[in-house]
Amino acid sequence: MAGVTKHHTKRDFGRAFPASHYDDPRGGRPSGLERNILRYRATEATVYLFYAEEIRAFLLTDVHRAATRQGGETIWDPPEERRLQHILADLLRDAETAGKLPAEDAASLRHALASQRQQGKKLKVALGYAVTIGIFTEAEAAELKGLLDYRNDIAHRIHLVMSDVNRNYWAIDHVAYAAPTYKGEALDRLRAFRRSLWERARAKLILTLSMDSMLFELAEHTYEQDLKRLDRLITKQIAHERERYGAINAELDLRSTELVDDLSPRFPANHRPGRQGYGDDYIPATGHLTKRGVEICYRLFDLGKSPIAVSYLMGMTLRSAERRHRNWIKAGGLRRVRAEVERYDLRSMRRLSAPLLDELEERMRETEDDK
Repeated sequence: MAGVTKHHTKRDFGRAFPASHYDDPRGGRPSGLERNILRYRATEATVYLFYAEEIRAFLLTDVHRAATRQGGETIWDPPEERRLQHILADLLRDAETAGKLPAEDAASLRHALASQRQQGKKLKVALGYAVTIGIFTEAEAAELKGLLDYRNDIAHRIHLVMSDVNRNYWAIDHVAYAAPTYKGEALDRLRAFRRSLWERARAKLILTLSMDSMLFELAEHTYEQDLKRLDRLITKQIAHERERYGAINAELDLRSTELVDDLSPRFPANHRPGRQGYGDDYIPATGHLTKRGVEICYRLFDLGKSPIAVSYLMGMTLRSAERRHRNWIKAGGLRRVRAEVERYDLRSMRRLSAPLLDELEERMRETEDDK
């Protein structure tokens, strides 16, 4: 559980923070939970690589040696691979019979499929022999083959293993379309196979004594203790984060306040338009607040909202919200003089004139009286 996978869903529209590359008000600053998850995975990867190499050495040395002595080597494939090979063979034959595929192309494709099947031949021979003599069942051999393949992801595609612990919009879109590569249960399963090898192979194989485990002994003990410690810490931090998000979600509800409709924190008039320049004048990029936006931000603080809640409501970074909160305190806090803000008609998105504004305020008072 400690190397927990973070699932991202595809956004239906827009960005929560339009002026940022990140989907979190903290930007690229990782939380304590995220730091510990990444530390856990890095330690886990080191242990996984060693355990995987030990099992590969057992298969390629002891099991494969026994298989070659028996003669008549057969290449073993996982059941799913065999099923797909049969499907591809049938498709090639049907396409060739129907005249949709030239004989030369069909021969080239068959040769490519055969070459792909030969990859990792020694390992497949060893797994096949291990199934034959009863070291592994067919299902266990297929599972072990998948675990050893995951070792290649860790060794050569570590960026994919860590990709789901991210806040960058591009990375989130990638993970939303492609399932995360990280497998949280893989180390436990590989560890279980490693511990059972001696019992499984007893009286069936002549085993080679290796001193590698002694060379890695202190590192293994240290890393395993770190994994247990981080597991306990991450479990506590996840519970704390759930409480924190529950408190933030309660703060995000503005339905019983004045800050709805055209006074909503995300109303377009509260934010400057895109980056523009007129001579020596510079208008900041989208996300910077207008004077009206600053007043709305201050009114959120008047309601007792925390900086983190204001950052979510206004679509701004946490640093900006904290800076606005300090300015709000300097302006007098709850005793400050509230500034007037322009009102807008939601249908036409035009500014309301004084008579229309008076009518709108009258209707709002009547609504409050009815409540």
